[in-house]
Amino acid sequence: MSGFVTIDKLSAQFGLTSRTLRHWEAQGLYESKRDSSSGWRIYDEKAILAIRVTSLLRKLDISIKDIGTVLKNMSVQSMYEALSQQAASIHNQKTELTNREGEIHLFLQWISAHLEEPITNQLLSELNEKSCSPSDGMTKTEEVISMPTINHSTPIHVRFITLPAMRFAYNVAVSTSPEDEAMIPVNDWLDASQLLGTARLFGGNTNPHPSGENKPYGYGFCASIPENVKIPAHLKEMRLDGGLYALTESTDDIYGSWQALMGYLDNHPDYQADHNSRLCLEEHIRNDSPKGSGNEYALNLLEPVKKRVHALA
Repeated sequence: MSGFVTIDKLSAQFGLTSRTLRHWEAQGLYESKRDSSSGWRIYDEKAILAIRVTSLLRKLDISIKDIGTVLKNMSVQSMYEALSQQAASIHNQKTELTNREGEIHLFLQWISAHLEEPITNQLLSELNEKSCSPSDGMTKTEEVISMPTINHSTPIHVRFITLPAMRFAYNVAVSTSPEDEAMIPVNDWLDASQLLGTARLFGGNTNPHPSGENKPYGYGFCASIPENVKIPAHLKEMRLDGGLYALTESTDDIYGSWQALMGYLDNHPDYQADHNSRLCLEEHIRNDSPKGSGNEYALNLLEPVKKRVHALA
């Protein structure tokens, strides 16, 4: 189709993964079309311009919601307002961080005279009093605010679920933008076999894993299928044992969402990651809204977990 660019070329041009491009589209920021001959996503000039705007603003941590407003108006004024709001937010966070740093330095100054002492309730009470009042010699404008709240990002929401054992048909592709290459053969077969309505769809990185911009990496895409269904020769079969998983919804920053989930599990009192024994998964939740809604998939991240073993007191 003349005037359109395929997702793999667009991914290479902007240094973005095809997963990121698909996820931004799922947030309704722009729409792609499908090449009738290859099944690949293709983008027109309007979508490419929206991607350029989105890529620029995401580098500056502008939220998807605010980017959506910019793209709706498509004016420099709307971009200016979004950037001004972000600058004000960063300024407020910087002020709060400066306050926190000052408080910590006060604590250090006070406890340096008590280094040989054990921690006692009396010492903690005195330390708490220090956090609630300005230090001697400080002016009122330099007063430290106790325990400021810093709004880094939206808190991560995690659920613990049990996946059933499943039989999969899957396909693996290796390229600089392998996601669609892996997905299309599986989805085409599911559609032809009338299995799209019942299949659960999962994906994940495979060897070789991502190692840098514009370097080939592997991606596998699989679909759950009934036991009595014959898998075609161009696809492979795999079985998932199921088990306990931690689940969270991904943002447009898929890598950042994985990092947030792993950080959450690192600090969870009862569960810990178990990815050495089972697969990490990205479940693609198909949106069957009318064509043109722009939301083809939502993405859930699934990390296998196990109960922590607590040492006996």
